[in-house]
Amino acid sequence: MKNLMFLFIALSIFVFGCKKKSETKITNYNFEINTSKSIGASTLVLKSISDSRCPINVDCISAGSATVHFKLTGNNVDQEIILCKGGECGPLESVTNIKINGINYSLKLIDITPYPEFQKTNITKTVKVELTRA
Repeated sequence: MKNLMFLFIALSIFVFGCKKKSETKITNYNFEINTSKSIGASTLVLKSISDSRCPINVDCISAGSATVHFKLTGNNVDQEIILCKGGECGPLESVTNIKINGINYSLKLIDITPYPEFQKTNITKTVKVELTRA
C-alpha cells in the first residue's frame, strides 16, 4: 500500500508539477527611411523620423523627443504605428501592441541613431526596434 501511495504521489508531481513554459520570441530589426521588413505575410515599413532631441553638448530648455512612423501592411489592411522616445512624448509611447496574422506582438522602439549633434549633417538615421511575439 505504501508503494502504491508513493507511486501515485510521484506521478502526480510529474504530471502536474511540470508546466510547459511559453517561449517568447524576440527579434531586433534596424530600419532606415522607406526600408521594409517582412513579418510573416505582413510588411513593416519605416515611413518617417522626427527627431527633436537636444543635441550633444548643447544646453536646451527641454530634452525633446524622437518620433517614428511605421506602416504595417497585411491582409489588405494598412495600419499606422507611431512610437516615441524621449522626455516629451505626451500620450505617445515607445511600445505598442499589434496583431499580425492573428498573432499578438509587442513592438518597442529601442533607439534612433545617431544622436543629434549641434552641427547638422546628412547622416542617415537608423531606427532599432524590438518585436516580441507573446
